[in-house]
Amino acid sequence: MEADISRILIPRETIARRVRELAGEIASTYGDEASGLLLVPILSGSLIFTADLMRELPFVMRIAVLSVSSYRGASTQGGTPNIVQDLKLDIRGRHVLVVDDILDTGNTLRMVMGKLAERGPASLRMCVLLRKKDKAPSDLKADFVGFDIDDVFVVGYGLDYNDQYRNWPEIAVLKPELYQ
Repeated sequence: MEADISRILIPRETIARRVRELAGEIASTYGDEASGLLLVPILSGSLIFTADLMRELPFVMRIAVLSVSSYRGASTQGGTPNIVQDLKLDIRGRHVLVVDDILDTGNTLRMVMGKLAERGPASLRMCVLLRKKDKAPSDLKADFVGFDIDDVFVVGYGLDYNDQYRNWPEIAVLKPELYQ
């Protein structure tokens, strides 16, 4: 795997520190409403991020996973997102925090946030590990952002290319010749 990596964009120690900081920001934002918060990770990319984030949150919470597909096979360009596995829990009247790996074009998160908003949550917020600062749509605001990055193709820490590299422990730039 290491031979496929062009460079490390965000080392594991930096990720761990920022995840702890994000947990503090989330706890501070929700305050007394934090207990019973429902985390909704978008699988599969946010799996590792969500697991680390949950361990840092200092309150009781629930989790309900949502599986969305927009990339097909070895593509680096997202298609139309569709829900593969919907929530098994009623979110009406609950405080909901959607957790995703990356805010890029915004297609997936816009669709997910819209569908969840229709279900009547008490509040609906978004937390992303990465946001491509020059590509993310200005009308789609993440409430919590781990890192702003340039428009480069990244893998690791849950992010993949063709369902590979999710287990790389850092955010890394994949060698372009592997995906172009």
